[in-house]
Amino acid sequence: MIPSANPPQSRIASRRGRHMRRGATMAMLAILMPVMIAVAAFMINIVYMELTRTELQISLDVATRAAGRTLAVTGDQQQAVNAAEQMLNANTYANQTLAMSETEIIFGVSTRHSEMERYNFGPGNHPNAVKVETNGTHHVPLLFPSMGVPIQIRPMKTAIATKVELDIALVIDRSGSMAYSASEQADGSGPDAADDDWEFGDPVPPHSRWLDTVTAVDTFLGVMEQSHHDEMVTLTTYASKATVDIDLTHDYNSIRSALDHHSNHFDGGGTNTGEGITKGSAAVQKKNLARPWAAKVMVVMSDGLSTTGTEPVSTARMAAEDHVMVYTVTFSDEADTATMQEVAEAGAGKHYHASDSAQLNQVFEDIARGLPTLITF
Repeated sequence: MIPSANPPQSRIASRRGRHMRRGATMAMLAILMPVMIAVAAFMINIVYMELTRTELQISLDVATRAAGRTLAVTGDQQQAVNAAEQMLNANTYANQTLAMSETEIIFGVSTRHSEMERYNFGPGNHPNAVKVETNGTHHVPLLFPSMGVPIQIRPMKTAIATKVELDIALVIDRSGSMAYSASEQADGSGPDAADDDWEFGDPVPPHSRWLDTVTAVDTFLGVMEQSHHDEMVTLTTYASKATVDIDLTHDYNSIRSALDHHSNHFDGGGTNTGEGITKGSAAVQKKNLARPWAAKVMVVMSDGLSTTGTEPVSTARMAAEDHVMVYTVTFSDEADTATMQEVAEAGAGKHYHASDSAQLNQVFEDIARGLPTLITF
């Protein structure tokens, strides 16, 4: 049988169907492609907007923290403004710098009365907080236009830095070596400045490390008194044993009096730094006195090696677990700076060293002026 010269009609219809489906697919793609591109551009713009807002918030947070810390340390509002400007210039967002003319910087007072509350910012004569916010004059172009029209956004952000209320534990070494001057070795032969018949229990000799420390603590308390903020302070001293001399108080003169008492009856002893930290931590958290909303800070001063009692690094770590930040100060060239550095690190704080009375005084002043400033909004 001779095959037909023309293909069967079914085969022709199948080919036509495939051609029609291809044509319909191409038409559908031609319609959907612009829609898909528009949706992709929209989603990219959304992501870019959120990235821009995040970068702007970070820039504001850094600038506000710098302004708040400068205000706390210097009390100078113009220096605080300058610090904010410097940080804004150093921290760009969306590849641009937020100019000072595009921000508002407001100084005021932040307060709260419960650990469950947020800080409330408002006007006040003695500011403890600074607010930096955008004023809406800046703009950021999005990556893709909409319907051919370029789009700009003006993200509004705010940050507030507050020098928080503090409950502070001073933990001071009153071991035997503190009767010596910073420039001499505590070798058991008696302090150079002491009389020949001097013995422990007598008034501490002049030029002693103890009297240098009393002066430095007085400087610390003086900064607290001038700050217009609400700090409570407790005093713990330690030798072979630690004693809480003064519970948390606003009466700084009572702390001065307790130190003077030790100056007049200086008993000396070993160096139980660990117990000093333990008792200082308990004192700054004492129920009915400690304020739940206040930040807890401990300043531990030592002039030598921890010679007895609990190992101080572990006790500092326990204090940090109770949300007590531990600063350490070493005084004199006999001090165990390496261990006290570890204590500060374990306590999430900072270590300072002083070789003489002038440096010690400066250290305590620096600590007082540089105590925690937090972003509270």
